[in-house]
Amino acid sequence: MTDYEIVETNAENIGCCSFCGYQDASGLGHRRKTAWLKKRYAEGLRFKVLRSRRFGDIGMIEYVLGNHAWRPVAAAGYVIIHCLMVNGKHKGKGLGTLLLDGCLSDAKKNLGRGVAVVTSSDSFMARRDFFIKAGFVSVECAPPYELLVKKFNRAAPDPRFIVNQERLLQRHKQGLTILAADQCPLVPKCVKDIAEVSRGLGLEPKVVRVRRAKASRELPTPYGMFSILYDGKLIADRPVSGTRFRFIMRKLAKPAGGADGGKDMPRPTL
Repeated sequence: MTDYEIVETNAENIGCCSFCGYQDASGLGHRRKTAWLKKRYAEGLRFKVLRSRRFGDIGMIEYVLGNHAWRPVAAAGYVIIHCLMVNGKHKGKGLGTLLLDGCLSDAKKNLGRGVAVVTSSDSFMARRDFFIKAGFVSVECAPPYELLVKKFNRAAPDPRFIVNQERLLQRHKQGLTILAADQCPLVPKCVKDIAEVSRGLGLEPKVVRVRRAKASRELPTPYGMFSILYDGKLIADRPVSGTRFRFIMRKLAKPAGGADGGKDMPRPTL
């Protein structure tokens, strides 16, 4: 594969790399992700970029030891893959396997228990099929999310989800709260758009930036980077557009109980 190389990023060269197709280094998402990565390298995080001689950056993989993972997973001794992506135009060439093999090799060199990953049936995370073909097995499901692992030591305990919704929902019982980490470059724009729409609906959002891995592992879904809470209820567990957020709020504003007249929940102004 002489047309491709895998670039090991660090605090010095990361500003020249693209993230999941985000190439504008001046954009808020790119800047936030860059700053986030610079803090994570000291924790052992690896962010590798797949670069094509002809097309530039076309893929990436990000992974870290379980005790520093930004996913609600208990996985001591394991490496956790946060993201693995190859541009759609370049799929089917074994490039995803090239990225994954590098991660597996690093984990073995460090005598880890294995490698784990949270997958999803939606478009925000890697799908399970790729990892199943690579020898991963499912250890826990929380649809649409699934936790997969490839063990190097069969006797090692399975990693597991540690999602606890009630604790966080009780902490944010009133109003609109957006919990957001800079681990995904898409998140800052989503937060901005949702905040603008919410104010138009008569709601002032409370935006809580998730700044530590431990805090991300306390989020109420396996996604671990983003959640929207409204009056103590989870209404979105991954980044959504302003249009999608408006639809969610309109749905919530409909009277509960339908034609037989159940009690209404507190309403935004629509």
